[in-house]
Amino acid sequence: MATFKFLDFTFCDQSYQLCQSGKTIHIRPKTAQAIEMFINNPQILITKDELHTALWGNSPHQDYRLFQVISEIRKLAPNKNLIRTQPNHGYYWLAPIDKLAVKKSNKVTNYAIAVCLAICCATSTSFLIQENNAFEPILPPAFSSYTNAVDAYRSQDYETAQKWLEFSLKENPYSQEAKLLLAEIKFNQQQLAHAKQLAHELVLENKSQSYYRGQALSLLSRIATMQHNFKDALDFAIQGKESAEEGFAICSAHMFEQQIAALVSKQQNNPFNSEVGMQIDSEEALSSHAENKIAKSEYAQLCKELKDSVTSKLECENIEFTAQLIGIRQFTT
Repeated sequence: MATFKFLDFTFCDQSYQLCQSGKTIHIRPKTAQAIEMFINNPQILITKDELHTALWGNSPHQDYRLFQVISEIRKLAPNKNLIRTQPNHGYYWLAPIDKLAVKKSNKVTNYAIAVCLAICCATSTSFLIQENNAFEPILPPAFSSYTNAVDAYRSQDYETAQKWLEFSLKENPYSQEAKLLLAEIKFNQQQLAHAKQLAHELVLENKSQSYYRGQALSLLSRIATMQHNFKDALDFAIQGKESAEEGFAICSAHMFEQQIAALVSKQQNNPFNSEVGMQIDSEEALSSHAENKIAKSEYAQLCKELKDSVTSKLECENIEFTAQLIGIRQFTT
């Protein structure tokens, strides 16, 4: 076990805990693995193949996954040059690294702490066990009411769902999930003005939160579609896709691609589209699409299951319009 220091960060190579000025920074396990590999090999070229093998084993190489990890590391200190890219080869770690001394533990003290913790756990557990020795789960009121709302929403009992969501928002007025689901309910109830108001509030409240911003933009796109406003619907969907990609929500970005494709498909016979000049670097468009493909994995299967329910109203097709939709947006803005 070793702890390393670079800039104002500390990183433990056993717990994968990253801290900045004493404050814990949450990072994905793959990002932590990459940091460990870099800080153990500073100023040494690590090839893309070596990084792929270390992080994903012998699975087929997907460059976008590696780009995502490198981007997350660089965002830790955007004004510092942590990593340098060697084009077509790999990456160098540039930041100076110090290995911190590890304090030796007092075995007697550690044993006493372990005994105390065991007693505390046993005592706490006894309060949670019912007569039949089963654990009774305890949920905070805001979360419990939100889950009740989700169950009611899935059953299309919108009145009950709305009741629980309003309760949840009273308990936690900052719950973005509750406000987003409430907006979806208003949309399903054809209360478009209220749904639109809630979605706009989410966009304004989440200028730096890409996921919630993207989902609110998706709802605004669907509202515009119902109001036969193709230009705004397409623009909201493209903005939502950009937000999802910025936040590395790959599955959401894929769903946005399908939403955009459905919009473009519905407008193919519109005379407006025949007049649009489609001028874009096709190689760049295809490269961008390739980077956002979802790998064939458990993640991809879960995404597919979600996609079937989330986009069931859009009659989505495979993406064949990437260059077209970008051209349409440039023409209409």
